[in-house]
Amino acid sequence: MEDTLNHDEPGRTPDGAPKKRRRPSAAALGELAPLLGLLLISTLFLVLTEGRIFGPINLRSLTNQELITALVAAGAVFVFGAGAFDMSMSGSLCLTAIIGAKVAMATGSIAAMVVACVAVSLLIGIVKGLLAAYVEVPFFIVTIVIGVFLGALGLLAMGKETVLTISALPRIRDMTPINLGSLASVFLGGLVLFNLTSLGKSCKLVGGNERAARQSGIDVRRTKLLAFLVSALTVSIAAIVILLRTKTASALTGGTVGTDIMVALVLGGMPLSGGPRSRIGAALVGAATITVLNSGLAIMGAGPGVIQGFRGITFIAVVFVASLSYRTRLLPR
Repeated sequence: MEDTLNHDEPGRTPDGAPKKRRRPSAAALGELAPLLGLLLISTLFLVLTEGRIFGPINLRSLTNQELITALVAAGAVFVFGAGAFDMSMSGSLCLTAIIGAKVAMATGSIAAMVVACVAVSLLIGIVKGLLAAYVEVPFFIVTIVIGVFLGALGLLAMGKETVLTISALPRIRDMTPINLGSLASVFLGGLVLFNLTSLGKSCKLVGGNERAARQSGIDVRRTKLLAFLVSALTVSIAAIVILLRTKTASALTGGTVGTDIMVALVLGGMPLSGGPRSRIGAALVGAATITVLNSGLAIMGAGPGVIQGFRGITFIAVVFVASLSYRTRLLPR
């Protein structure tokens, strides 16, 4: 005798009623949104530029532009993840590159240039980390002042020169191994530090709720200081790559990096308030998205003002949509 209830029939409950199909959760869709956004923007500009944006010549330019943003953004994930809103990234990169260029011009040594870039950037990171740990005011205000101060130091270091040209360094014909090596090292190291060590977990907890993190035994000051040191290390790597590739430095070096990083992290799906939703992948996906956006607009003939305006509108729109999704404050108070 056949079982009329057909308990084993797919899509039905034991009492014979059809099962309800599970819809994708909002969290799952949120994880895919940054990748879908990158795909959408890439497809849009692929059509609007008639394929020129991904042509052989422009593809190399895209890679170079994305590399710097991605390198600095990977370290910024630790800082923003810990709830510190740093607006002085451009100034840090600029001063690091200028000092590195001055040392390279004086010594003609790549090793000396590398040591100078790392030392200057780490010193800046220590200062910012100590201020973030001990100054009881909204930190983004502090970093605005720091950014202006670093820019002034850069101009002072430049002296009467408008562009520093490093002619003493040997010519590197192919930067591809250096580019890929630096990007892979930073992201693999970032993935390990942020996801598998106590530092990354502490950054997320501090960014999520600093008071709760402190009560759970986390050293908040130490966590913030280490986060800024990691960020400083990636800034120094970006400065070294710029100097090796262009052999020049000026007061305009890294001029839009600070804004690019914030836009990239948001486009990559990370809230600027940090916390548990912070992730290293946001730096890579976001950097690719903002690079395609900038390059696509430039190829279409948009001027710098139009590009900046469009990026600002995109940033505001994404922050607004993200605020509806995260249901939390985006900026620390």
